[in-house]
Amino acid sequence: MPGEDNHAKAGALFETARKIAQTKDYDRAIDMYIEGLRYAPDAVEGGYIELRELAVRRQQENAPKPSTEEINAHQNGSTPLERMLNASYLLAKDPEHLPYADLMLKAAVEGNYKKAAKWIADLMFLANNSAKKPSPQIYIMLKDAYTATGHIERAFAACQRSVKLMPKNRALAENLRELGNQLRASRTRQQQNGNLIEDEDQEQRFIASDYNLSAPDGAGNSNNAGELAKAKAFFEKAGKAAETDNFDYAIDMYLEGLRYAPDAVEEAHLPLGELALGRLRKGGKKPSMMERMKRMRGKTDLEQLLNAEYLFAKDPEHLPYAEAMLKAAVAGGYTRTADWIANLIFQTNNAAAKPSIQTYILLKDSYAAMGKFDKAVAACQRAMRLKPQDADLAEDYKNLSAELTMATGKYDMEGDFRKSIKNREEQAKLYAQDRVIKTKDYRFSAIEDARKALARNPDLPKNIFNLAGALSDMGTDEAEEEAVKLLEDAWKSKADFTYKQRVGLLRIKQLKRKLRQARSAAEVKTNDAQVKQKVEELSSKLRETELEHYRLCMENYPTDLKAKYEYGIRLIRNKRYDEAIPLFQEAQKDPQRKIAAMDKIGYCFFMKGWYADAIDVFKQAMDSYEIKEDGIAKELRYNLACAYEENGNPEKALEIYRKIAQLDFAYRDVSQRVDKLRGEQG
Repeated sequence: MPGEDNHAKAGALFETARKIAQTKDYDRAIDMYIEGLRYAPDAVEGGYIELRELAVRRQQENAPKPSTEEINAHQNGSTPLERMLNASYLLAKDPEHLPYADLMLKAAVEGNYKKAAKWIADLMFLANNSAKKPSPQIYIMLKDAYTATGHIERAFAACQRSVKLMPKNRALAENLRELGNQLRASRTRQQQNGNLIEDEDQEQRFIASDYNLSAPDGAGNSNNAGELAKAKAFFEKAGKAAETDNFDYAIDMYLEGLRYAPDAVEEAHLPLGELALGRLRKGGKKPSMMERMKRMRGKTDLEQLLNAEYLFAKDPEHLPYAEAMLKAAVAGGYTRTADWIANLIFQTNNAAAKPSIQTYILLKDSYAAMGKFDKAVAACQRAMRLKPQDADLAEDYKNLSAELTMATGKYDMEGDFRKSIKNREEQAKLYAQDRVIKTKDYRFSAIEDARKALARNPDLPKNIFNLAGALSDMGTDEAEEEAVKLLEDAWKSKADFTYKQRVGLLRIKQLKRKLRQARSAAEVKTNDAQVKQKVEELSSKLRETELEHYRLCMENYPTDLKAKYEYGIRLIRNKRYDEAIPLFQEAQKDPQRKIAAMDKIGYCFFMKGWYADAIDVFKQAMDSYEIKEDGIAKELRYNLACAYEENGNPEKALEIYRKIAQLDFAYRDVSQRVDKLRGEQG
């Protein structure tokens, strides 16, 4: 087939380019990559990413930028493909020059090269996010590019950022609402074939919500002068009340003002915190049982934030109230508030006689969500001290460290996007497309450093794990097999399952990489039976490997409820429901996984056809879950409604589906189910 022939030609040219690059004949290597991209214009991993890495190595060796003749020769092109390749050529020879990236993106969109467009758009998006003065025009351009290539979730995110920078632009606000509606509709279509929700590895996605032009802009200021005036009026009343020790009234006034300006840290959150401590010193009462029940939930992120702050103001020594504030502030996008309360929680947990690992994990995730990777790394380090053998934490630390390097490597320079894209010292190490990509030079350096450390102290577990991790990062079979042998030898000599556990994780990572490659090949060779069979074989092998890995984890860590939960998930994926149920029943003793485990028990009963039992479990889970309007609550309600429907009680199912629709009309296929059941009822 012609498509397959082109794919083979591109692969051969890319391989030639790699070999030439090793001789440091960068210009000829660039030509080979461009020729390969001519046959495979959407080849991101094998083409654009490697070309980008080569471009920066070339730049570091002070190779010249494109000459005037080269620029004139590559400025235009008769087709979108020609224009895209010309721009790629110029960008490879001057990787800091923004107009070349602009040209490449526009041509990729025009030619409908969706993968190429997404790659360069993501690179530009990240750089603009990291700039001290992000450009709204770049966000608008990215919004249009993402929309044109069908990446609505990214278009929504770009539009949202442009609206925050241009809050009075009504056209942008309307565009944001339209994109939000499209995203909801897309999510509904994707879910129409689903039934109950089952945990699977999924990519993170943006969740659309209506954007309120009067919402705070993140600096304690409202986009609407009237809203800000209202907030200040309440803050003044609060300050005067506090001066007369009328603390409870002052708390109410501060919270009323924060309703209009939720990110007013200096004007409200800080003085309210001081007031809370003064109230405590003077014998102020903690919140009553009735107050706690009333304030433990809220319909919106803002309401949850204010309710949690009310409780924290009346009991400033109770850290869970502060943690509830943090969760709501992060979810609501109140970044300044989230940063302030996270810092307070961090300091408090550090000073505690027995610091909480769960608090550090919450801080890690919250800081990462805010893009404050230096603090996320610090929180992760603290958690690792409390649980040094936790493989998940080790993986998080590695990823966060990479994000930190990307975020701080000259992306904090003064000026516009063009300056932010510069990163002379660190750009040779880390790049960002959907995630940070480590270059081969950096990987080799990391391996050599790890080998030296292991040679100095071969019995130190950290050195063994570091070398295994560095080898794994190479992403090649040879390096991964060396890592496996290193870990297995350590396991045999030390009889410590931690090494065997890491082998399992590495094997899983390896299989996932091969499966991604096979699926990519299947997208190109759509009629190749052997390629499809390869995908099926790797999928089956991955399921088997994960199943065995988590079985061993459970056997070696019999009291680890997380291991039981993860093994149960893999049993479900293999349709072994009878074996999974008792594991989830054990796992629900873990407060962090209680509701999820109950949901899985209900799912297993449902799949066994025990609909009445599934109904009982889903109802118990709903009763145990305090928040009634979030995604987990909607999932539980949806699953309960499905169980009622299958159990022959369409009236009850319709009642629950209707309640979900009232909260989120676009949730899964709820609207279709409501129409169907109403139609059946006549």
